[in-house]
Amino acid sequence: MSVVDRQNDGVATPLRITPTIFVALVFGLLLAVLAFSQAAASTGLRFDTFRPLGGSFFSWRGAQRDLAIDLFENRKKVDSARLIRSGRVGLTYAPLSARSLWMVGKGYEAQQRPAAARRAMLRAQMITRRDAAVQLWLAEAAFRREDIAAGLAHYDLMMRSEPATTGEILPRLAAIIVAPEGRRFLLPYARASNPWFSPLLTTAANKLPKAEPVGRLLIERRAKAPDIDGLEETYAGLMTKMVDEGAVDVALRVYPLLPKAKKGVLDDISGVVDGKVAEGYPPFIWSFANDAYGATLVGTNANSSGMEFYGAPGTIGLAASKLITPGSATQLRWRVLDRSANLQSRATWVTTCVAGKGKGTEQTSTNLFDRAVPLNKPMVMPLPANCTVVRVDMRVAGGIGTSPVSLIVDHLGLVKAASVN
Repeated sequence: MSVVDRQNDGVATPLRITPTIFVALVFGLLLAVLAFSQAAASTGLRFDTFRPLGGSFFSWRGAQRDLAIDLFENRKKVDSARLIRSGRVGLTYAPLSARSLWMVGKGYEAQQRPAAARRAMLRAQMITRRDAAVQLWLAEAAFRREDIAAGLAHYDLMMRSEPATTGEILPRLAAIIVAPEGRRFLLPYARASNPWFSPLLTTAANKLPKAEPVGRLLIERRAKAPDIDGLEETYAGLMTKMVDEGAVDVALRVYPLLPKAKKGVLDDISGVVDGKVAEGYPPFIWSFANDAYGATLVGTNANSSGMEFYGAPGTIGLAASKLITPGSATQLRWRVLDRSANLQSRATWVTTCVAGKGKGTEQTSTNLFDRAVPLNKPMVMPLPANCTVVRVDMRVAGGIGTSPVSLIVDHLGLVKAASVN
Protein backbone atom coordinates (compact mmCIF):
# COMPACT_ATOMS: atom_id res chain seq x y z
CA MET A 1 0.00 0.00 0.00
CA SER A 2 1.27 3.52 -0.79
CA VAL A 3 0.06 7.08 -0.98
CA VAL A 4 1.32 9.96 -3.00
CA ASP A 5 3.07 12.27 -0.61
CA ARG A 6 4.46 14.89 -2.95
CA GLN A 7 5.71 15.48 -6.44
CA ASN A 8 9.36 16.18 -7.23
CA ASP A 9 10.14 17.43 -10.69
CA GLY A 10 6.86 16.14 -11.99
CA VAL A 11 7.52 12.60 -10.77
CA ALA A 12 5.27 11.12 -8.04
CA THR A 13 7.29 9.64 -5.18
CA PRO A 14 5.46 6.90 -3.28
CA LEU A 15 5.48 6.97 0.57
CA ARG A 16 5.77 3.54 2.08
CA ILE A 17 4.26 2.65 5.51
CA THR A 18 7.18 1.67 7.64
CA PRO A 19 6.75 -0.21 10.95
CA THR A 20 7.40 3.03 12.84
CA ILE A 21 4.66 4.90 10.95
CA PHE A 22 2.24 1.97 11.41
CA VAL A 23 2.76 1.95 15.19
CA ALA A 24 2.24 5.73 15.30
CA LEU A 25 -1.04 5.45 13.38
CA VAL A 26 -2.37 2.69 15.65
CA PHE A 27 -1.34 4.59 18.76
CA GLY A 28 -3.05 7.75 17.48
CA LEU A 29 -6.25 5.85 16.75
CA LEU A 30 -6.18 4.35 20.24
CA LEU A 31 -5.80 7.78 21.79
CA ALA A 32 -8.75 9.06 19.76
CA VAL A 33 -10.94 6.17 20.97
CA LEU A 34 -9.91 6.72 24.58
CA ALA A 35 -10.57 10.46 24.33
CA PHE A 36 -14.04 9.80 22.91
CA SER A 37 -14.87 7.22 25.56
CA GLN A 38 -13.82 9.58 28.36
CA ALA A 39 -15.90 12.39 26.86
CA ALA A 40 -18.88 10.06 26.60
CA ALA A 41 -18.46 8.97 30.22
CA SER A 42 -18.20 12.55 31.48
CA THR A 43 -21.45 13.51 29.74
CA GLY A 44 -23.34 10.47 31.01
CA LEU A 45 -23.55 8.55 27.70
CA ARG A 46 -23.36 4.81 28.21
CA PHE A 47 -21.32 2.74 25.75
CA ASP A 48 -20.97 -0.84 27.00
CA THR A 49 -18.11 -1.35 24.48
CA PHE A 50 -15.92 0.79 26.76
CA ARG A 51 -16.77 -1.17 29.94
CA PRO A 52 -13.51 -3.24 29.86
CA LEU A 53 -11.53 0.00 29.93
CA GLY A 54 -12.69 0.71 33.49
CA GLY A 55 -14.75 3.28 35.38
CA SER A 56 -12.98 6.26 33.86
CA PHE A 57 -14.25 5.31 30.42
CA PHE A 58 -17.58 3.54 31.02
CA SER A 59 -20.35 5.81 32.34
CA TRP A 60 -21.72 3.63 35.15
CA ARG A 61 -22.86 6.83 36.90
CA GLY A 62 -25.18 7.56 34.02
CA ALA A 63 -26.75 4.12 34.37
CA GLN A 64 -27.26 4.66 38.08
CA ARG A 65 -28.83 8.04 37.49
CA ASP A 66 -31.31 6.55 35.02
CA LEU A 67 -32.23 3.83 37.51
CA ALA A 68 -32.81 6.40 40.24
CA ILE A 69 -35.05 8.42 37.92
CA ASP A 70 -37.05 5.30 37.15
CA LEU A 71 -37.47 4.61 40.86
CA PHE A 72 -38.50 8.09 42.01
CA GLU A 73 -39.62 10.30 39.15
CA ASN A 74 -41.08 7.69 36.80
CA ARG A 75 -42.31 5.47 39.66
CA LYS A 76 -41.25 2.35 37.80
CA LYS A 77 -40.73 -1.03 39.44
CA VAL A 78 -37.06 -1.87 38.93
CA ASP A 79 -35.79 -5.44 39.13
CA SER A 80 -33.88 -6.00 42.38
CA ALA A 81 -31.06 -7.91 40.64
CA ARG A 82 -30.57 -4.99 38.26
CA LEU A 83 -30.28 -2.57 41.17
CA ILE A 84 -27.74 -4.73 42.99
CA ARG A 85 -25.76 -5.33 39.82
CA SER A 86 -25.63 -1.62 39.01
CA GLY A 87 -24.49 -0.80 42.55
CA ARG A 88 -21.78 -3.44 42.53
CA VAL A 89 -20.49 -2.28 39.16
CA GLY A 90 -20.15 1.21 40.59
CA LEU A 91 -18.34 -0.12 43.67
CA THR A 92 -15.90 -1.96 41.42
CA TYR A 93 -14.91 1.32 39.79
CA ALA A 94 -15.34 3.56 42.86
CA PRO A 95 -15.33 1.65 46.17
CA LEU A 96 -16.22 4.81 48.12
CA SER A 97 -19.43 5.53 46.22
CA ALA A 98 -22.36 6.15 48.59
CA ARG A 99 -24.79 6.15 45.68
CA SER A 100 -23.61 2.69 44.58
CA LEU A 101 -24.21 1.36 48.09
CA TRP A 102 -27.63 2.99 48.01
CA MET A 103 -28.36 1.02 44.82
CA VAL A 104 -27.33 -2.21 46.54
CA GLY A 105 -29.47 -1.34 49.56
CA LYS A 106 -32.50 -0.59 47.37
CA GLY A 107 -32.01 -3.94 45.69
CA TYR A 108 -31.96 -5.75 49.04
CA GLU A 109 -35.06 -3.79 50.05
CA ALA A 110 -36.84 -4.98 46.90
CA GLN A 111 -35.86 -8.54 47.86
CA GLN A 112 -37.46 -7.95 51.28
CA ARG A 113 -34.13 -8.21 53.10
CA PRO A 114 -34.43 -5.18 55.43
CA ALA A 115 -31.41 -6.01 57.60
CA ALA A 116 -29.11 -6.28 54.58
CA ALA A 117 -30.59 -3.09 53.10
CA ARG A 118 -29.97 -1.18 56.33
CA ARG A 119 -26.36 -2.41 56.54
CA ALA A 120 -25.74 -1.14 53.01
CA MET A 121 -27.29 2.24 53.80
CA LEU A 122 -25.31 2.62 57.03
CA ARG A 123 -22.10 1.85 55.11
CA ALA A 124 -23.11 4.51 52.59
CA GLN A 125 -23.61 7.00 55.40
CA MET A 126 -20.14 6.22 56.72
CA ILE A 127 -18.75 7.35 53.35
CA THR A 128 -20.73 10.62 53.33
CA ARG A 129 -23.65 12.02 55.28
CA ARG A 130 -24.48 14.41 52.44
CA ASP A 131 -26.20 11.95 50.14
CA ALA A 132 -29.88 12.92 50.28
CA ALA A 133 -31.17 9.60 48.95
CA VAL A 134 -29.33 7.66 51.67
CA GLN A 135 -30.57 10.01 54.40
CA LEU A 136 -34.15 9.75 53.15
CA TRP A 137 -34.03 5.95 53.27
CA LEU A 138 -32.53 5.93 56.77
CA ALA A 139 -35.09 8.49 57.98
CA GLU A 140 -38.06 6.49 56.74
CA ALA A 141 -36.61 3.29 58.15
CA ALA A 142 -36.18 4.99 61.54
CA PHE A 143 -39.79 6.19 61.55
CA ARG A 144 -40.97 2.66 60.73
CA ARG A 145 -39.09 1.55 63.86
CA GLU A 146 -40.81 4.43 65.73
CA ASP A 147 -37.38 5.95 66.39
CA ILE A 148 -38.52 9.55 65.95
CA ALA A 149 -35.28 11.13 67.15
CA ALA A 150 -33.18 9.22 64.61
CA GLY A 151 -35.65 9.93 61.81
CA LEU A 152 -35.56 13.66 62.51
CA ALA A 153 -31.76 13.64 62.61
CA HIS A 154 -31.65 12.06 59.14
CA TYR A 155 -34.24 14.56 57.82
CA ASP A 156 -32.16 17.39 59.26
CA LEU A 157 -29.00 16.16 57.51
CA MET A 158 -30.93 15.70 54.28
CA MET A 159 -32.40 19.21 54.21
CA ARG A 160 -29.13 20.86 55.19
CA SER A 161 -27.14 19.06 52.49
CA GLU A 162 -29.87 19.32 49.82
CA PRO A 163 -32.12 22.35 50.55
CA ALA A 164 -34.21 21.53 47.48
CA THR A 165 -35.62 18.51 49.34
CA THR A 166 -37.36 20.64 51.99
CA GLY A 167 -40.50 20.92 49.85
CA GLU A 168 -41.03 17.17 50.18
CA ILE A 169 -39.94 16.79 53.81
CA LEU A 170 -41.64 19.76 55.52
CA PRO A 171 -45.22 18.47 55.14
CA ARG A 172 -44.11 15.25 56.86
CA LEU A 173 -42.54 17.21 59.72
CA ALA A 174 -45.64 19.40 59.99
CA ALA A 175 -47.72 16.27 60.58
CA ILE A 176 -45.44 15.38 63.51
CA ILE A 177 -46.41 18.66 65.24
CA VAL A 178 -49.97 17.38 65.75
CA ALA A 179 -48.86 14.85 68.39
CA PRO A 180 -47.49 16.11 71.75
CA GLU A 181 -44.76 13.43 71.63
CA GLY A 182 -43.79 14.55 68.13
CA ARG A 183 -43.47 18.17 69.27
CA ARG A 184 -41.15 17.05 72.07
CA PHE A 185 -38.73 15.54 69.57
CA LEU A 186 -38.96 18.63 67.35
CA LEU A 187 -38.03 21.08 70.12
CA PRO A 188 -34.22 20.78 69.60
CA TYR A 189 -34.74 21.97 66.02
CA ALA A 190 -37.20 24.75 66.92
CA ARG A 191 -34.72 27.62 66.85
CA ALA A 192 -34.07 30.64 64.67
CA SER A 193 -30.63 29.37 63.59
CA ASN A 194 -32.16 26.28 61.99
CA PRO A 195 -32.62 27.13 58.28
CA TRP A 196 -35.71 24.95 57.87
CA PHE A 197 -37.58 25.91 61.07
CA SER A 198 -39.07 29.09 59.60
CA PRO A 199 -40.49 27.35 56.50
CA LEU A 200 -41.70 24.51 58.74
CA LEU A 201 -43.80 26.96 60.80
CA THR A 202 -45.27 28.44 57.63
CA THR A 203 -46.03 25.01 56.18
CA ALA A 204 -47.65 23.81 59.40
CA ALA A 205 -49.71 26.98 59.87
CA ASN A 206 -51.00 26.82 56.30
CA LYS A 207 -51.42 23.08 55.77
CA LEU A 208 -52.48 21.49 59.07
CA PRO A 209 -56.24 21.17 59.64
CA LYS A 210 -55.88 23.05 62.95
CA ALA A 211 -53.50 25.76 64.08
CA GLU A 212 -53.58 24.88 67.79
CA PRO A 213 -50.69 22.32 67.65
CA VAL A 214 -48.47 24.95 66.01
CA GLY A 215 -49.31 27.37 68.79
CA ARG A 216 -48.50 24.74 71.40
CA LEU A 217 -45.11 24.13 69.77
CA LEU A 218 -44.29 27.83 70.19
CA ILE A 219 -45.40 27.67 73.83
CA GLU A 220 -43.42 24.52 74.55
CA ARG A 221 -40.22 26.16 73.27
CA ARG A 222 -40.29 28.30 76.46
CA ALA A 223 -38.81 31.26 74.58
CA LYS A 224 -39.80 34.17 72.41
CA ALA A 225 -40.93 33.13 68.95
CA PRO A 226 -38.21 33.54 66.30
CA ASP A 227 -38.02 37.04 64.83
CA ILE A 228 -37.29 36.04 61.23
CA ASP A 229 -38.05 37.97 58.06
CA GLY A 230 -41.11 36.53 56.36
CA LEU A 231 -42.73 35.09 59.49
CA GLU A 232 -44.92 38.11 60.32
CA GLU A 233 -47.63 36.99 57.92
CA THR A 234 -47.40 33.45 59.27
CA TYR A 235 -47.85 34.64 62.87
CA ALA A 236 -50.81 36.84 61.91
CA GLY A 237 -52.53 33.99 60.08
CA LEU A 238 -51.77 31.59 62.93
CA MET A 239 -53.41 33.86 65.52
CA THR A 240 -56.52 34.42 63.41
CA LYS A 241 -56.86 30.71 62.66
CA MET A 242 -56.55 29.70 66.33
CA VAL A 243 -59.20 32.20 67.40
CA ASP A 244 -61.53 31.14 64.58
CA GLU A 245 -61.24 27.48 65.55
CA GLY A 246 -61.93 28.24 69.21
CA ALA A 247 -58.42 27.76 70.62
CA VAL A 248 -58.53 31.18 72.29
CA ASP A 249 -56.76 29.98 75.43
CA VAL A 250 -53.78 28.81 73.36
CA ALA A 251 -53.78 32.03 71.33
CA LEU A 252 -53.68 34.08 74.55
CA ARG A 253 -50.58 32.19 75.67
CA VAL A 254 -48.85 32.45 72.29
CA TYR A 255 -49.49 36.15 71.72
CA PRO A 256 -46.97 37.53 74.29
CA LEU A 257 -44.27 35.32 72.71
CA LEU A 258 -44.58 36.88 69.24
CA PRO A 259 -41.94 39.43 68.15
CA LYS A 260 -44.27 42.41 67.61
CA ALA A 261 -46.80 41.67 70.33
CA LYS A 262 -47.38 44.73 72.53
CA LYS A 263 -48.74 44.83 76.04
CA GLY A 264 -52.04 46.55 76.59
CA VAL A 265 -53.63 45.82 73.21
CA LEU A 266 -56.15 43.40 74.72
CA ASP A 267 -57.26 45.96 77.30
CA ASP A 268 -57.80 48.62 74.63
CA ILE A 269 -60.61 49.06 72.10
CA SER A 270 -59.57 52.36 70.55
CA GLY A 271 -56.69 50.99 68.46
CA VAL A 272 -54.28 53.52 70.01
CA VAL A 273 -51.99 52.65 72.95
CA ASP A 274 -49.85 55.30 74.65
CA GLY A 275 -50.63 57.76 71.89
CA LYS A 276 -49.46 55.41 69.11
CA VAL A 277 -51.31 53.13 66.75
CA ALA A 278 -51.35 49.72 68.39
CA GLU A 279 -48.94 47.20 66.87
CA GLY A 280 -49.37 43.46 66.99
CA TYR A 281 -51.33 40.77 65.25
CA PRO A 282 -55.03 40.59 64.39
CA PRO A 283 -57.42 39.84 65.95
CA PHE A 284 -55.66 41.08 69.09
CA ILE A 285 -55.38 44.40 67.29
CA TRP A 286 -58.11 45.64 64.96
CA SER A 287 -58.52 43.45 61.89
CA PHE A 288 -59.97 45.32 58.91
CA ALA A 289 -61.78 43.66 56.02
CA ASN A 290 -61.32 44.67 52.37
CA ASP A 291 -62.03 47.35 49.77
CA ALA A 292 -65.76 46.54 49.54
CA TYR A 293 -66.32 46.95 53.26
CA GLY A 294 -63.82 47.68 55.97
CA ALA A 295 -62.48 50.31 58.34
CA THR A 296 -59.56 52.59 59.06
CA LEU A 297 -58.24 54.52 62.03
CA VAL A 298 -58.77 58.28 61.72
CA GLY A 299 -58.10 61.45 63.71
CA THR A 300 -61.11 63.47 64.86
CA ASN A 301 -61.88 67.08 65.65
CA ALA A 302 -61.75 66.23 69.33
CA ASN A 303 -58.00 65.59 68.92
CA SER A 304 -58.59 61.95 69.69
CA SER A 305 -58.52 58.77 67.66
CA GLY A 306 -61.55 57.42 65.94
CA MET A 307 -62.54 54.83 63.36
CA GLU A 308 -64.31 55.12 60.04
CA PHE A 309 -66.34 52.13 58.89
CA TYR A 310 -67.51 51.91 55.28
CA GLY A 311 -69.31 49.63 52.86
CA ALA A 312 -70.08 49.64 49.15
CA PRO A 313 -73.72 49.52 48.01
CA GLY A 314 -75.05 45.99 47.83
CA THR A 315 -72.42 44.51 50.15
CA ILE A 316 -72.82 42.96 53.59
CA GLY A 317 -69.92 41.91 55.76
CA LEU A 318 -67.69 42.14 58.79
CA ALA A 319 -65.91 45.48 58.43
CA ALA A 320 -63.66 45.17 61.50
CA SER A 321 -63.05 42.83 64.41
CA LYS A 322 -60.97 42.78 67.59
CA LEU A 323 -60.50 40.71 70.74
CA ILE A 324 -60.61 42.40 74.16
CA THR A 325 -60.26 41.33 77.77
CA PRO A 326 -62.91 43.46 79.51
CA GLY A 327 -61.70 42.88 83.08
CA SER A 328 -64.10 44.81 85.32
CA ALA A 329 -65.67 46.71 82.39
CA THR A 330 -69.24 45.77 81.52
CA GLN A 331 -70.03 48.08 78.61
CA LEU A 332 -68.71 49.18 75.23
CA ARG A 333 -68.76 52.98 74.81
CA TRP A 334 -68.60 55.12 71.66
CA ARG A 335 -69.89 58.27 70.04
CA VAL A 336 -71.17 58.68 66.46
CA LEU A 337 -69.31 61.64 65.03
CA ASP A 338 -70.58 61.55 61.44
CA ARG A 339 -72.34 59.22 59.00
CA SER A 340 -73.46 58.88 55.38
CA ALA A 341 -76.18 56.28 54.89
CA ASN A 342 -78.11 54.56 52.08
CA LEU A 343 -81.57 53.08 51.97
CA GLN A 344 -81.54 49.79 53.94
CA SER A 345 -77.95 50.31 55.08
CA ARG A 346 -76.95 49.04 58.52
CA ALA A 347 -74.02 49.35 60.91
CA THR A 348 -74.14 47.40 64.18
CA TRP A 349 -71.75 46.44 66.96
CA VAL A 350 -71.84 42.73 67.83
CA THR A 351 -70.00 41.54 70.95
CA THR A 352 -69.49 37.78 71.42
CA CYS A 353 -68.04 35.94 74.40
CA VAL A 354 -65.27 33.63 73.18
CA ALA A 355 -63.82 32.57 76.55
CA GLY A 356 -65.33 32.28 80.00
CA LYS A 357 -68.52 30.94 81.56
CA GLY A 358 -70.63 32.99 79.18
CA LYS A 359 -68.93 31.61 76.08
CA GLY A 360 -71.14 31.88 73.03
CA THR A 361 -73.44 34.67 74.28
CA GLU A 362 -73.89 37.77 72.10
CA GLN A 363 -75.02 41.36 72.37
CA THR A 364 -76.03 43.52 69.37
CA SER A 365 -76.32 47.29 69.20
CA THR A 366 -78.96 49.35 67.46
CA ASN A 367 -78.44 50.32 63.80
CA LEU A 368 -76.05 53.26 63.96
CA PHE A 369 -77.25 54.52 60.55
CA ASP A 370 -80.71 55.02 62.01
CA ARG A 371 -81.62 58.72 62.08
CA ALA A 372 -82.86 58.28 65.64
CA VAL A 373 -79.29 57.63 66.78
CA PRO A 374 -77.92 61.02 67.93
CA LEU A 375 -74.64 62.50 66.76
CA ASN A 376 -71.92 63.59 69.21
CA LYS A 377 -73.66 61.87 72.14
CA PRO A 378 -72.11 59.10 74.27
CA MET A 379 -73.63 55.68 73.65
CA VAL A 380 -73.14 52.34 75.37
CA MET A 381 -74.12 48.72 74.99
CA PRO A 382 -73.63 45.82 77.43
CA LEU A 383 -70.83 43.32 77.00
CA PRO A 384 -71.62 39.60 77.44
CA ALA A 385 -71.65 38.67 81.12
CA ASN A 386 -69.26 36.16 82.75
CA CYS A 387 -66.76 36.54 79.94
CA THR A 388 -62.96 36.77 80.07
CA VAL A 389 -62.41 37.39 76.34
CA VAL A 390 -64.85 39.21 74.05
CA ARG A 391 -64.77 39.58 70.28
CA VAL A 392 -66.03 42.99 69.14
CA ASP A 393 -67.29 43.12 65.54
CA MET A 394 -68.60 45.95 63.38
CA ARG A 395 -70.95 44.60 60.72
CA VAL A 396 -71.86 46.85 57.81
CA ALA A 397 -74.46 46.55 55.04
CA GLY A 398 -74.04 49.01 52.16
CA GLY A 399 -77.75 49.12 51.35
CA ILE A 400 -79.24 50.51 48.13
CA GLY A 401 -77.59 53.56 46.61
CA THR A 402 -74.88 54.89 44.34
CA SER A 403 -72.28 55.85 46.96
CA PRO A 404 -70.56 53.93 49.75
CA VAL A 405 -71.90 54.26 53.27
CA SER A 406 -69.63 55.72 55.96
CA LEU A 407 -69.75 55.84 59.75
CA ILE A 408 -67.19 57.69 61.90
CA VAL A 409 -67.08 56.98 65.63
CA ASP A 410 -64.77 58.19 68.39
CA HIS A 411 -64.48 57.99 72.18
CA LEU A 412 -64.27 54.20 71.84
CA GLY A 413 -63.72 52.63 75.22
CA LEU A 414 -64.56 49.98 77.79
CA VAL A 415 -66.40 51.25 80.87
CA LYS A 416 -68.30 50.10 83.90
CA ALA A 417 -72.08 50.39 83.83
CA ALA A 418 -72.24 53.66 85.80
CA SER A 419 -69.65 55.48 83.66
CA VAL A 420 -70.80 56.85 80.28
CA ASN A 421 -69.14 60.30 80.24
